[in-house]
Amino acid sequence: MKELSLRVGVAVVGIPFLLFTIFAGGYYFLSLIIVVTLIGQWELAKLLSLKGVFVQKAMAVAAALLILYQIAYGLIPELIAILIFVILLIFGWEMFRNKGSAILNTAGTLLIIVYPAVFLACFLYMRADLIGRTFVHLSAEWFIVSLFISVWICDTFAYFIGVRFGKHRLFERVSPKKSIEGALAGLAGAILTFLIMKWMDVLNISLIFAVICGLITGIFGQVGDLVESWFKRDASVKDSSSFLPGHGGILDRFDSLIFIAPFFVILFILWK
Repeated sequence: MKELSLRVGVAVVGIPFLLFTIFAGGYYFLSLIIVVTLIGQWELAKLLSLKGVFVQKAMAVAAALLILYQIAYGLIPELIAILIFVILLIFGWEMFRNKGSAILNTAGTLLIIVYPAVFLACFLYMRADLIGRTFVHLSAEWFIVSLFISVWICDTFAYFIGVRFGKHRLFERVSPKKSIEGALAGLAGAILTFLIMKWMDVLNISLIFAVICGLITGIFGQVGDLVESWFKRDASVKDSSSFLPGHGGILDRFDSLIFIAPFFVILFILWK
C-alpha cells in the first residue's frame, strides 16, 4: 500500500510537470532533458561500476551538456566537430587514469554519452525543428505527448495481458516474466493509441504514418525495456536507482522513451 501511494504521488506531481515542460518548450524542455540525461548517466555509470567499469564521469557529463546545447540551438555541423574532439579527449585522458581496464572504461564512457545523452537529444531535435519541417500542420508538442501516452499504454497492455494470458516467454534470460502474448498486446496498444490520437484530430497525420508510429513505439519501446532489464540483471540489481519513489530510477521509467527517440528522428528524416 505504501509503495502504491508513492507511485500515485509521483505520478500526480510528475505528469503535470512533464506536460508543462513539453508545451512550454524552450529552456523548460531543455532543462527537463538535461536533468533526465544527467541522472540517467549517473544511474548507468553506477551499474557499470558494479561490473568493474569506471567511466570518465566528468567527461561524459561535459559531452552530454555540449550535445544537448548544440542540438537545442540547431548547431549540427558544429556538433560533429565537437563529438570528434570529445572522443579524442576521452581516449587521451584514459591513458593517465590507470584504473581498471582502459578498453572497458573508454567503451563505458562512450556508452553513457550515447545512451542516454544522444538518444534524449533526439527529443530536443524533434521538438525544436524536425517535426515542424516534416509536417507543417503537426503539433510537435502533441506528438511528443502522444509518444508518452503510447509507451504507457504499451506497457499497461503488455503487463495485464501478459499476467492474464502469457504462456510463452519472450526473452527468459533477460526478463523471465515478459511473455510473447504480453508483447503482442503492448504492440497493439501502441498502434491503437496513435490511431485514436489521429481519429480525435490531435495528430494531423495519415493512417499509414499513425500505424508506423505505433509499430516503432510498440517494437522498439519494448526492446528498450528489455535492454534496461538486461543491464540491471547483469549488474544484479532490481532498479537503476531509487530516484523516483515507488518507480525506481530514471532509466526504469524512461527506458522505452529513450530508446524510441532516435528511431522517430530517422522516420521523420526519411518521410521528408
